[in-house]
This record gives sequence, C-alpha cells and structure tokens, in this order.
Amino acid sequence: MVIIFNPSPTKYHDHVFLTTLTQKARIKANRSLHRMACIRMLYLQGHQRMLAVRPNLVLLILTSTLIFPPLDFRSLFADEPAPADATTLRVITYNIQFLPEPVSYQNERAQPEYRARRIAEEVCRFDLVALQETFHDQHRSILVDQLRTAWDGKLQSMRSPTPAGFYTSGGCLLLTRRPLQDISSTVVDDYSQPLDYGLQADGFAAKGVIHARIAPNKKYPEQKVDVYVTHLEARAGHLRPKQYAQMADFLHRTNDPASPFLLLGDLNTQGQPEFQQDPQSQYAELFRLLRAQSPAGRVTDVWPLLHGNALGGTNKQESDKIGKRIDYIIVGNPQPPHPQLTPVAIEVKTFQDPRVVALSDHNAVTATFKWTAKSLQAARAVP
Repeated sequence: MVIIFNPSPTKYHDHVFLTTLTQKARIKANRSLHRMACIRMLYLQGHQRMLAVRPNLVLLILTSTLIFPPLDFRSLFADEPAPADATTLRVITYNIQFLPEPVSYQNERAQPEYRARRIAEEVCRFDLVALQETFHDQHRSILVDQLRTAWDGKLQSMRSPTPAGFYTSGGCLLLTRRPLQDISSTVVDDYSQPLDYGLQADGFAAKGVIHARIAPNKKYPEQKVDVYVTHLEARAGHLRPKQYAQMADFLHRTNDPASPFLLLGDLNTQGQPEFQQDPQSQYAELFRLLRAQSPAGRVTDVWPLLHGNALGGTNKQESDKIGKRIDYIIVGNPQPPHPQLTPVAIEVKTFQDPRVVALSDHNAVTATFKWTAKSLQAARAVP
C-alpha cells in the first residue's frame, strides 16, 4: 500500500489515508519515478507548514515511493480512465468563477488557488476542456500548468482576447490534448453597460465566442471538428437574442460545412422543459438562429436528447435536480456520409468539495461522443 496526503482540511492539515492498490491499479502504475515525484509535489504545494511541523511524514512518503511501483494519480481521481481511442471524444464545459482583480474577493467559492488545482484534477480525464470566467491570470495559470503535467505536456489552448477598450478578456478558455489546426474569435457588439449595472456589467469583459478546429490525432488531420466556447450576457436579458444572432453568424462563417461542430458554455439561457416547449422563449430563439445558419439544420441540445424532461440544473451545487439549466453542450452535424459526432452520454457534475462546498458556483456538464468517419476506424491511440 501507498500512503498519500489527502488535501482535505483538518486542524493540523496532516490527515493521511491508506489506499490498498488492487491488481488493476498496479497494472496502471507504470509511470516513471520522476513523474511520480512531480505529481506528488503538486499535491504537497500549499502544505509546507504542515511538513515543517511533521517532517517524519516526508520520510514516510519517500519510503513508500522506493518500495512500491510508481502510481499514476490520475487513476485515483478519475471516474474511469481517459480514453485513448481516437474515435471517442470526451468533453467538459465548466464556469469556474475566477473573477479578476480587484473583485476576486467576490468569488462565491473561496480559496481559488486550491480550487484551481482541484479543478485540474477533475478535468484531466477529458479530451476537450471548455472553461468560462477564467479572468484571473494567476489562478488560470495554476490550473493550466497542472493540467499540462497531467497530460504529459501535450496541451493545446485557446483563450479569449482582450481588445482595446475592455478591462478584461471574455474569460473563455479551451484546453485540449488533440491536435489544434486553427483558431479564431469574435467579440459581441451588444452587452450590459456599467452605467446601468455598475461593477456587475458584462461590458467590462470582451465577451464573445472563441473557436478552435481540432483533429482526432496527427495521423488523420483531414478529420476535424469545430469547437466553440462562449459565455453570454448575464445581466441584460433583452440583449441575449442579439448575441445569439452574432454567435450564429460567426459559426456560419467559420464552421466547415462538411465537419461537425460543438458549442460549449454558459449561455445564461434557461433550458428547462417548460422553456423548450415554449416557442416564444429565448431557448427557442437560440435554436431557431443556430439551425437557420447550419447548412443541414442538424443542431442538437444533447441534454434533452439523452435525458428527456430531466432538469439537469447547473446553477445549484446541492443537486442537478433543482435550479436552472443554463450551461450547454450543443452538437451540430453535417449530413452523412460526412463525419458525425454521435452523443452517447451526458452528465451534470456538481463537484462538491468539503473544503469549499463546491469547486464553483456552477455545475459542470460532461459528454461523451463517438466520432464516426471511415478513416478513423483504423485509428489507435492519440500520439
């Protein structure tokens, strides 16, 4: 067995737990001693005071490293192993609320540095990570650096720009371990103004849409998916339909009509069953515009496709069975025989945490897709 520090809070910050490795876990424990030391260092950050008080625990950990095979920490925290199959795409979208200075103290969840590390642990099993409200440079960097380590340095990224005239960027960040072919972005023209909403106005941030084109792996660059990440108007709801139209136009101009696309993010648009069934709702307007700009019109909200009338709430961390559904994974597919992204699973993750209640003031949405194309059937592992 291996003795590992648990970062959950105790009076002296020195709680440890024993994990008995199963045979399956030992088979996975094939990483080098050097990488094990690096990952352990990430877990020990922020606990120097505890180590200074109890140095005998350091000896305990180092002794276990010499006796037992190196353990890949990702297998301890993932619900299931990250897929290596190029025909499978695992996606997560998550508004993580890293507000910028000087208002970072208004984050609903405290300890942003701790949250950054914990979020990296949770998202490392996915192929595409779409984050919103990554405004704070330091907290964003902690998350990205830890994710880069977890992905063996194979990290590609795209984030919102900060054009002149805005205090901060749009806060969107896309991280992937798949090959990235092209990037672009747009900033919306209509947003809430500080004169009307003070420091809570969206107008301080250059909100819009970021876009990246990715391939399953380097062997099949001709197979691609266009990925879009956005965070729409939070205050002035009457402006949201104008943003829908600008977003739909941007997708039309940048999406390869022979390739699928994913639209991920916090759309601040209520998607509970009653809004899906109301032709006058903003939800209905959103999908009218997206489908009008898609050549084949095949644009699908994945949650109701797979879960019917289940709520799937994303703004209350107690449960996904309460609150509002405002965070989305939307897929658009061309007509066959062009490549297709077929959704096979979607979940809402509350990511509750005893130290900070939950890792954000939103829930994450995760999905698994099958990426179908003839040339991908021979694909093996992501290089």
